[in-house]
Amino acid sequence: MKKGLLSLTIIALSSITLLAQNEIDALRFSQDAQLGTARFSAMSGAFGSLGGEFSALSLNPAGIGMYQFSEFSFTPSFSLNSTTSYYGIKENDYKSGLKIGNIGLVFSSLRENSEWKRFNFAIGWNQLADYDRNIRIQGENNTSSIADNILAISQGNSIDELNTLYSAPAFWTNLIDLADNSVDTTTNWYAHDNGDYISHVNGNSSKTQTKNIHSSGGKNEFIFSIGGSFNEQLYLGATIGIPTIDYYERSTYSETNFEDTINGLQGFDLHEELSVSGEGLNLKLGAILRLTENLKLGAALHTPTAYRIEENFSTSLTTHFTEESFTERSNTNYFEYDLITPWKAILSASSLLNNNILLSADYEIVDYSFSSMHSSQYTFTDENNVIQELYTQTSNIRLGAEINLKPFVVRAGYSKYGSAFANKDYSKENFSFGLGINNGGYYLDAAYVLSQGNSEHLLYGEDYINPVSLVNTNHSLVFTLGFRY
Repeated sequence: MKKGLLSLTIIALSSITLLAQNEIDALRFSQDAQLGTARFSAMSGAFGSLGGEFSALSLNPAGIGMYQFSEFSFTPSFSLNSTTSYYGIKENDYKSGLKIGNIGLVFSSLRENSEWKRFNFAIGWNQLADYDRNIRIQGENNTSSIADNILAISQGNSIDELNTLYSAPAFWTNLIDLADNSVDTTTNWYAHDNGDYISHVNGNSSKTQTKNIHSSGGKNEFIFSIGGSFNEQLYLGATIGIPTIDYYERSTYSETNFEDTINGLQGFDLHEELSVSGEGLNLKLGAILRLTENLKLGAALHTPTAYRIEENFSTSLTTHFTEESFTERSNTNYFEYDLITPWKAILSASSLLNNNILLSADYEIVDYSFSSMHSSQYTFTDENNVIQELYTQTSNIRLGAEINLKPFVVRAGYSKYGSAFANKDYSKENFSFGLGINNGGYYLDAAYVLSQGNSEHLLYGEDYINPVSLVNTNHSLVFTLGFRY
């Protein structure tokens, strides 16, 4: 792909949205939700020093050394996501879905007459993030229009130079027009194609603005783990992670009910479609130390994930005039780039009380400003500078508890994920609990997770409009069936 086309795409995106699409992607694909098996989810992922749990191999691979039997686990999950927006009018939208949270197979090998008591190997995959979400935003605006934003990025460009994502569709559907659109009869082309445009929307008049966003997909990680136990006191492990990204977003932005129409314009709809796929590679190293029979400490280090990402982005614009409507579609803009996500460090501790109460805690550090993007076709200098200025180092806390009330095991957890933004608090909290039955040969676990957090969405350029506040709530039901042999 030519550098000029890629550059044009990024400039257009950064002018219309809150951030260039790529800064948004850099954060989205760097964050994990710590999903997986029901036991792991019920304790909010506080498994850094516990081990013996497949999803924990994406957290601290040293836990593989605690498996005493070979094991297979399978986890389906159901989620219901709701998003509330506040833009003059309070709007709610929902999306539900059924997914696979985990499939794992562990092979355990006992070593007789050796200080390394076990040598274990695991293969499988864990769900790291769920992108299923619907958002609806609606409100009245009498100070600006997205047409003002499109007009601004169009000025100074001849018709052939208009960017193909927004300006060209706006021109050919008459959302914007040349200030003097008279035609030269000799050339049969516009006589004043000089980059001087006007808008057919009066930004300072009242209008209804609406946006519907539908996203789907997820991030999953294929893992290959290996580790062992040294005298049942020191556990060491390593995981090679191959995360995959599948993300799709379709949105429709509309303006209607104009108080002041120009040339009979009744309304317009801007459609955007984004499809993202990617594969990455990372390494996780971990250790767990058993200080006493009932007290363990854990530590893990995750290297950055190196992703190769492909994106397809396209737009279409439809204008509705009194007599007729016009539609113009952009070409699909394809580009690929490399994304480097942050390092991650985790410290953990757990304690067993009265031989039936298990308490666990994790403290995790992530610096999202470390993320960077690279391409042989584009420098991403401005985007990487924005990442360093916009994002910051943050910490995540996970707490879990488990009580053995034979024949049942009762679990609960809490986690708080700090805000990745330097100047805005967009932290997220998870509350979880669950129930399990374990008869040795098989086990069945169930968990419920409530996740809550705030965010925002910018309808178009921040010079024209303030971001819209969003409240995100997600309910998840997770079930795990496992067999030991």
